[in-house]
Amino acid sequence: MKKINWIILTSEGLGIRHRVGTFIKQLSGGQRRKKNITVYILKIGIGGYHAFEFEEGGGITILQIPLIERGKGTDTCKNQERIARSIVHVALQYISPADINVVHMNYIFEHLIGKEIKQKLESIILFTKHFSSHNEIFSSNYFSTELETYQLVDQIIAVTRHGKDHLTAQGVIEDNLQVIYNGIDPGQFNLATRMNIKEKYGLTGNEYLILLRGRIDQIKGLNYLASAFDQLLRQIADCRLVIACNGDFESLIKATSHFSSHVSFLGFVPFEELVSLYRVVTIGVIPSLKEHCSYVALEMLFCGLSAVATILGSLKEIFIHNKTTFLAHMLPNQKNLKKIASDVAQLAGFMQELLRNEPLRQKFSQHAVKKANATFMQGIMVDLCLN
Repeated sequence: MKKINWIILTSEGLGIRHRVGTFIKQLSGGQRRKKNITVYILKIGIGGYHAFEFEEGGGITILQIPLIERGKGTDTCKNQERIARSIVHVALQYISPADINVVHMNYIFEHLIGKEIKQKLESIILFTKHFSSHNEIFSSNYFSTELETYQLVDQIIAVTRHGKDHLTAQGVIEDNLQVIYNGIDPGQFNLATRMNIKEKYGLTGNEYLILLRGRIDQIKGLNYLASAFDQLLRQIADCRLVIACNGDFESLIKATSHFSSHVSFLGFVPFEELVSLYRVVTIGVIPSLKEHCSYVALEMLFCGLSAVATILGSLKEIFIHNKTTFLAHMLPNQKNLKKIASDVAQLAGFMQELLRNEPLRQKFSQHAVKKANATFMQGIMVDLCLN
């Protein structure tokens, strides 16, 4: 069996903020169990790091290399090529020889580092496309382009069929595309704390609990959820919106101010406690205007939490309407950046139906766990990446 060096490129700051950090944790965690794979994670520090850091343990070697802004010219292509050479020069001193070297990129702007590694070390380069558009996240005048990345890599991985369709519409050759859904280690859902999670977070009443999980961002459809929850309260007064999110709460607090007594803002919740929350809340909700292979959605499936979500192209690949989840329609809205809006009345109606129908929630829960184990297992993701 040939030895493989799997070199994962990521950005410490952006990776965590956009959930790519979860993908890398799941991918590397599954790979390290393979006897023929040595995993290296090369973190390019956006900020907070002032010196090179090396960490080795559990079958994974992490190289943290800071990027220190040095003033004028930092973002020129010439300077970025110089920085890439310096990063690779340091990294390759720690990477052992192998029969096969795989460089796994997760951001468009990493293409110069990938290119430099390939010049120094015979490599296969993979790129996982986590976002639908580079320019929605980074400035359009940033030195790197999607085209340069696609020309460099040997294989592009889309995390949903919807994402693959987006890429082929941009002109990416289908032969270079592979769909690999994000995966999760099911064992981590055995980590639920034994503490009384309701008591800890003050959820001790007899209310129906509706969990919103993720990050606070208007692209998550939070204003539409607030309107839907307002409608729901007129039908079911004894329900509570439980918000386990990080971010700027100001806009969300404002949107929910007139029913604030029915809202609990938990802030950041450790994953072990989140697992416990998933198991004590009544339903989950994902009102997003844009999602890819959402780890929040996968977590709900694995925990058997019945949910209401929007019928986006990616979410309807994860969920099955009227079997694992209720999927609410989207409506056109020219005032919105994405030109769409959640169907508030349908969101409210679906939440109401699920809350009042325990047998239906149990049915959804059983199908959700089956769907998770059939499609979104960590081992499935890792094996497909190796093919």
